[in-house]
Amino acid sequence: MAPTEPVHDARVLSVARSHRLAGAVVAVCCVAAVTVYGELSPQALVAVGLTGLLAAGYGVTIRAGEAAPPIGRRGAVWLFWLAAAGAWELVTLAHDGLPTVSDLADPVLAHPAARCAAALGWVAVGAWLVSRPRDPREPG
Repeated sequence: MAPTEPVHDARVLSVARSHRLAGAVVAVCCVAAVTVYGELSPQALVAVGLTGLLAAGYGVTIRAGEAAPPIGRRGAVWLFWLAAAGAWELVTLAHDGLPTVSDLADPVLAHPAARCAAALGWVAVGAWLVSRPRDPREPG
């Protein structure tokens, strides 16, 4: 008897595709709410908060029960950038004359189309971080 392909592979791919589609729909709805209502409106803040909760919940449920892989030297670069950004924001809080990152981004994000593109990019990067594949060298 010849070996056959498992039947469930097509369903797994279909589920992954449907999860991506659902994520894209949620992201577009979030970006639309921010674009229509403005970035600091209560409606936009609720839309962004719910989108973040859905993405975080999805990421947690997908990897429930797994141990976190060791970060290694790759984490040092991210830690440096996080510390630099945090230090910059703390310094700008202490000195009124220095612009915050938000102040620096305002001229670029003043147009609704640019704000929409930036929000879509932000959500897409977040979705990629949550759903990126595991390291192929790791078993399991």
